[in-house]
Amino acid sequence: MRTDAIGIVLAGGRARRLGAAAPPGGKAAVRFRGRSFLDIVVAAVAAETGRVVVVAAPGQELPPLPPGVTVVRDTRPGGGPLAAIRDGLHAAIRLEPPAAVAFVASCDLPLVRRAVVRAILDRQRINPLAWVVPLVGGHPQPLVSALPLARLVQVEEHLAGERHDLRSLLAALAAAATDAVEFLPGKDLVRVDPDLESFRDVDTAEELARLSDEAGPIDPANPPSAR
Repeated sequence: MRTDAIGIVLAGGRARRLGAAAPPGGKAAVRFRGRSFLDIVVAAVAAETGRVVVVAAPGQELPPLPPGVTVVRDTRPGGGPLAAIRDGLHAAIRLEPPAAVAFVASCDLPLVRRAVVRAILDRQRINPLAWVVPLVGGHPQPLVSALPLARLVQVEEHLAGERHDLRSLLAALAAAATDAVEFLPGKDLVRVDPDLESFRDVDTAEELARLSDEAGPIDPANPPSAR
């Protein structure tokens, strides 16, 4: 566990594409293997950071969370993941003891592995100025990534220009400094997640049904988030 790290879990997605399968609390409250999506992701992240900030929509009803989790509300509802990350970073900076790095994850990743969280944080330790972003199937995965809390300045500047796209921010950071962003190849994570299931998000009712059908019986001694 990194004692200088904090987790930021984004829970405010409206889950419109889930249709009738979406519970009142949105994706965060979807159940999988007897637990909410949010509980699964928070557990995996907290195992490697110790502390977690959950960013939720105003008025969103969240499923039960472990003691000590900080919940903040979107200051820009509907502003997308980047605005939520900004709110999470602001909350993280105010907490004591101070953290240096944040691990960001969206709540719709029920197969995320603790070992993947650890591997990304370990890589960020080697390059402490970098926002470490996995590259899976040729696509950046900023919603399973680690960044210095100091990047809040650039996040604020990007949002101030009415730019809400995470990938455009990553491109701007990479263009400004060679060590600002590190894209971590998916092959470097295969040793801890052979099928890279940690990056399998759930957006639709069909994807949720398929995930449930494919899930084998859970091993209480070795749940996915503990791996």
